[in-house]
Amino acid sequence: MSRERFIERQNQVREAAARLAEAATQPETDIARDATIKRFEFTFKVVWKTLRLFLEHHGHKCNIPSSTIKKAFVAGLIATLEEADVWLRMLEDRNLTSHTYNEALARRIHNAIVGEYAVRLSAMATTTQSLVWG
Repeated sequence: MSRERFIERQNQVREAAARLAEAATQPETDIARDATIKRFEFTFKVVWKTLRLFLEHHGHKCNIPSSTIKKAFVAGLIATLEEADVWLRMLEDRNLTSHTYNEALARRIHNAIVGEYAVRLSAMATTTQSLVWG
């Protein structure tokens, strides 16, 4: 992958995180909740894939989100074990939203997105902006 393509990915992460943050501040309605969850799914996907590209470029093999999260922790992109646990919960919740729909589950995940996940994804968007392809 070229440096230009990586920069494009960094921009996608930044834009996706900003759109998620915007959705997370909306009053909760069924439509707003569903839109926030969809934006979360997309943002999580573009973030983990961008991290994977960066880590693989630097010699780490990580084919799936869980291995990417673990390698990002080892590489210092995820700073603490607590933060790594949040990322693994995000992955679990993203998987749940992708395969099932349950009203109570949707509310719980929406609350997690608004309360914590959007902030973590925004912070990682900032981190990815500082990464150098080199």
